[in-house]
Formats: sequence, structure tokens, C-alpha cells
Amino acid sequence: MELNLEEALEAPVALSHRLEVPVGRLERSELLSLEPVDFSGTLQKAEPGFVLRGELSVSGQAVCSRCLAPVPFASRGEVSWVFAPAHKRPTAEETELTANDLEVVWYEDFIVPFDPLVEEMLQLEIPLKPLCRPECKGLCPRCGADRNIAPCDCREEGDERLAKLKSLLT
Repeated sequence: MELNLEEALEAPVALSHRLEVPVGRLERSELLSLEPVDFSGTLQKAEPGFVLRGELSVSGQAVCSRCLAPVPFASRGEVSWVFAPAHKRPTAEETELTANDLEVVWYEDFIVPFDPLVEEMLQLEIPLKPLCRPECKGLCPRCGADRNIAPCDCREEGDERLAKLKSLLT
């Protein structure tokens, strides 16, 4: 989808968009599946150009970072973008970059690609280290057994490099 900023010159414009994002495009190995992403919001004229505020909702399935079990997730969050004309962009000599400057989308033309902006926000909404439950015991590093199902018979060996320190505790 492309945003036509010119449509909001006279009055705010309500927007609604459903975006199909292929899992591979996000390059997140923990992501198994992703439902269509929904955005709804309002685009309006504001200084220095335009502002788009709305809500992004996403759901899907990821892999537990400890035991590799599928974990469903859902997230709904407020998002906003400020669009400013590129000719108003301060030069390096004029100002120091601030956090607010990072949120500005500089445009040359009134037509702005919207899908890449949604995909960027999507990266923030997807859990980085999904867990099936907070007390997940994970997989045994020796035999690969799921410790949530049953304990394995493997003995945990300590790190040989720490043996001298362990002797000080006994």
C-alpha cells in the first residue's frame, strides 16, 4: 500500500489496511507463522508535514526459545509516524540528531510506501525470546530431552575452568 499524503491536506483521512507479510521477509528464525497484520488510524496535516497515528495488531506463532515448542502470540499497540518534506531536513551542521528525529519519515513526493513502515513496527511487536511459560525448563543440552515433560538422566558437568573456584567453596 502507498500513502497519498496529499489526501490529508484539507481534512484528516481515516485509514485501514490489512497486510500479508511472509514470515521469511522478517528474517526472524523464531517465527513460525504470522496472521495478516491489521492497521487502522488517521492521517492528518501537522507541522512540519503530516502525522499518522493508529493501532497495529498482529498475531502468530513462534518457537519457545528454551524448549522449541510452538507458542502463540498476539500484540496490539499504538503506533505513529511523522512525515516531513525532505527539503526541511536539517543538515548535519545545523543541528544534533535527537530521538525525535529518528521517528521522522522524510519524503520527496506525496506518495510514500506504507508497507515497509508497518514491517519495521512489526519487528518491535513480535517477541524476541518467546517462552511457552515463564518456568520453562528447556531442552537438555546433552541428550535433547524436553525437561518440561520429564527429567533426563544426564548429569550436569561443571565447567572445568571453574574447578579451582569450586574447591574454595568446600
